Amino acid sequence: MRRVLSFATITAVGFALGKASGLVREVVVSAQFGLTSDLDAYFVALVVPTIINNVIAGGTITAAIMPTFARYLGKDDRREFWRVASILTNILLLVTGSVMLFVMLFPAPVIALVGAGFAAHTQAVAASLLIIVMPTLWLAALLTMLLAVLNSLDRFVAPALIFLVLNLGIIGTVILLAPMLGVYSVAIGFLIGVALQVAIQFIELRLERPKFFWQIDWRHPALRQVARAFVPIAALSIIAQVNIVVDRTMATALPVGSVGALYYADSILGLFYMLGVSLGIGVFPSLSRMVATNDLASMGRAVTTSLRMLIFILAPFTCLLMPFASPTIGLILGRGKFDVGAVDLTAQALTMYAIGLIAIAMIYVLQRAFYALSDSVTPFVIGGVTMLMHIVLNWVLMQSLFHAGIALSASLSSIAGAMTLTLLLARRLPNVRPAGFAGFLLQCILLASLSTTLVAIMFNVTNVNAATLDGRIIGVALAAAGGVIYLGAAFAFRIPESRMLLNLGLGFLRRREARG
Repeated sequence: MRRVLSFATITAVGFALGKASGLVREVVVSAQFGLTSDLDAYFVALVVPTIINNVIAGGTITAAIMPTFARYLGKDDRREFWRVASILTNILLLVTGSVMLFVMLFPAPVIALVGAGFAAHTQAVAASLLIIVMPTLWLAALLTMLLAVLNSLDRFVAPALIFLVLNLGIIGTVILLAPMLGVYSVAIGFLIGVALQVAIQFIELRLERPKFFWQIDWRHPALRQVARAFVPIAALSIIAQVNIVVDRTMATALPVGSVGALYYADSILGLFYMLGVSLGIGVFPSLSRMVATNDLASMGRAVTTSLRMLIFILAPFTCLLMPFASPTIGLILGRGKFDVGAVDLTAQALTMYAIGLIAIAMIYVLQRAFYALSDSVTPFVIGGVTMLMHIVLNWVLMQSLFHAGIALSASLSSIAGAMTLTLLLARRLPNVRPAGFAGFLLQCILLASLSTTLVAIMFNVTNVNAATLDGRIIGVALAAAGGVIYLGAAFAFRIPESRMLLNLGLGFLRRREARG
């Protein structure tokens, strides 16, 4: 498990750099465009290649092929491993290239579907932006295969840097071209960023001396194995993308800026639930190998350790983001055209998203545990039920809460999904105990609530205006103090994860010093 946490740490550090640069990206973009119809057009245009990639490639194909890769590597059959990887890559690039060309030829009808609530001018802008960002679909498919191969070989450095280079591409392009090209500079920057993501993977891949085969073998047995796993996983991905489309489409009928507010709130939340993504990526190859050797007891322990660590780390953020959403958003984004009204809209969404933070992060690990067990049907069924729940809750809650209702709906449906997946996984694996998770969650939330209450009272006593720079700085500083108080209380009550987290951090620092 220490090895898994080491890989997860590498991924988390890389993702943290990516999220930090992502904040800079959001500052640069939001200062240039605020919450305007042009920026809403960009977000909706970006949904199209993102959704298609997530369904056809993205995490879908990674989850489907990782157990197959693990079997070949477990037999030390490197040549066939590279051949299978080559066949899958060639097929994926062929499919995504065809879809890319089709959408680029007919952008307006596509935008009419996903941006139905937009005015005609905004739809026209979105269609033009869609042509610019669609090539990222083909590049992202290539990136997905590179990431899957590298993760299977326990190489995580270049994959961990993907968000950093993406954001650098967007930041540099917007700074240079926004005065001349407006919102089109963001789309061009996104295209450049994805190209950079692909380029850095080849640098680390060269260390493995890869062998590429220019062939497509539709009869290869590995293709059938991947196809059987791919179909339900792709269906689950479609469900997830339907949720995104529903959220964006419903938000287009709300006041201007609602789409952007939801996007920015989710981006800020991503700073924290990326821990679940990191653990999911780090643990998945190991879980697949444990299944290949039928070591389900170790797999259960690995899943339990991962989920408890997520709960322990994210509990204080869940509680602190609620009272401190406004100063956090204001300090990060509150400049230029991103005015007090934009901060307030985004803070409302972030407060509601925070309710489901732990559940969102847990789902990343839980789904990969099922995929490692070659069970992609269970996550699909649960995903379908929670999708229907999400749509109904969207409609009900947005009537009174507007865009914040959409965010609350996402949180509630994620909580339901995480609870159900945990209960079902406990039936398949030893050492996975839902009652233990519930008790541990209650303990962590109690400590986090007490810490949050203390610093929230201190913030109110200062009597500063949260809309000012001083108020925002004080608010974020007190929120950080709340996190420190929580960690101190965890040490005092001897919560094992507090010591594990400290040892993991110290070990990472020692390795860096040894390399230096």
